[in-house]
Amino acid sequence: MSRDRRQLAARRELLLARSARMRSELAADAGALAVRFRTVDRLVAVARSDAGRFLVIGVAALLLFGRPRRLLRLAAKALALWPVIVPLLPRVKAFFSSRERDDASAPG
Repeated sequence: MSRDRRQLAARRELLLARSARMRSELAADAGALAVRFRTVDRLVAVARSDAGRFLVIGVAALLLFGRPRRLLRLAAKALALWPVIVPLLPRVKAFFSSRERDDASAPG
């Protein structure tokens, strides 16, 4: 019986070591996926924001009224200015919403 117990104990140790190794591999894989999902989450957040809507409307307008080469040049410029434009968008939105309120409250 003691031989069986030793075999069971050895098997248990092997299984615990295997489980620990598999857990660390799983954690590493989850970490790699988390980085990719963070990027996707940021893109989704931008797409749902006012800036994303502004960007989609701008691209749609350029596609409708512009030529492809001109569109690419404007897109490159917009990407270069993106870090400057994004912080200004809430102020622009507030400005236009305050103008709409003033127009609505003005006697007609």
